[in-house]
Amino acid sequence: MISLVTTVLNDRVGCIDFFEQMQVQTLLPDEIVIVDGGSQDGTWELLQAQAKQLPNLKVFQEKGCNVARGRNLAVRAAKHDLIVSTDIGCRWDREWLEELVQPMLKDPEVEAVMGSWRVSWSDQKTPWAQADPILQGSLEFRATPQSHASSRSIAYKKSFYLGLGGLPEDLTLAADDMVLALLIQRSGKRLEASPEPRCQWLRPQTLTAISKEARRNFRGAGEAGIWLNYFVSNVLRFTAETIALIGFLIALVIASDLLRFVFGVMLLLLFLLRLRNWLRHYMSVKQRGCIVSLWHVAILDISTRWSAINGYWEGLLRGKTQCQETRQKLRKTQINF
Repeated sequence: MISLVTTVLNDRVGCIDFFEQMQVQTLLPDEIVIVDGGSQDGTWELLQAQAKQLPNLKVFQEKGCNVARGRNLAVRAAKHDLIVSTDIGCRWDREWLEELVQPMLKDPEVEAVMGSWRVSWSDQKTPWAQADPILQGSLEFRATPQSHASSRSIAYKKSFYLGLGGLPEDLTLAADDMVLALLIQRSGKRLEASPEPRCQWLRPQTLTAISKEARRNFRGAGEAGIWLNYFVSNVLRFTAETIALIGFLIALVIASDLLRFVFGVMLLLLFLLRLRNWLRHYMSVKQRGCIVSLWHVAILDISTRWSAINGYWEGLLRGKTQCQETRQKLRKTQINF
């Protein structure tokens, strides 16, 4: 018996697509549990109407709850021990749910199954979407039992999930599923994977939306105290570039040939490092046939990295006082990520 859980906030269209695609799955969930975070666009009314028509659908609303709390509420309300989690707003092949739970149905010792996902290149309609750094190298994520799975495609036993404490509710919004993935991997329990990417992740299409996502994700990481190496490396690089630029400008003003040469070489080398990364990224997407230019890649790279730094810094400050429960849990499991 399978309970499918998810959350939603102001996504009426996404809910309609979700119900349509779940009804044609090759294996139907025995129960669907959805927690609404306080939608104001008609989503909640749609869910209530659907619940009257679908006897296996449970819907709840808690205004202002974050995604982690909403998913924890959904899991606790689920009747069955086999839980499948996803995100409304994705798309799913008909075989998605069946293939995801198959390892657990075959082997009762399996506590969780890591799910795979993909991004459709044809859905990337703007240059910014095509320059998205998340798409660099590959459009799909094929999970292994050691993968850090996302809440958009994962299955686990309810008892196992609750035993780990569920998703961390003290984080503002993002990185909660990464924390859970780290705890799952350190649990020592039997894990499996569903390697075929049957879940399609829909990506933002504008520069503003992609940069905002980076800030949100790294704010969550900062709150949890993970991904510190990425933060430090980017801060050091931006600092070095700023020093080189200011030093070169000062050298121009005071007419110092030596300083002009030193800071000019430093600035050139740092720029060439950036350019090398931009060219590598650009060539990885150009072969797919795209409208993106090297200029889009450069602007988006700078914007997302700067957004990530600011988000991480915000998260570090908030996490120091507001997210100690999550940080202590990670420390107890000796996770250094």
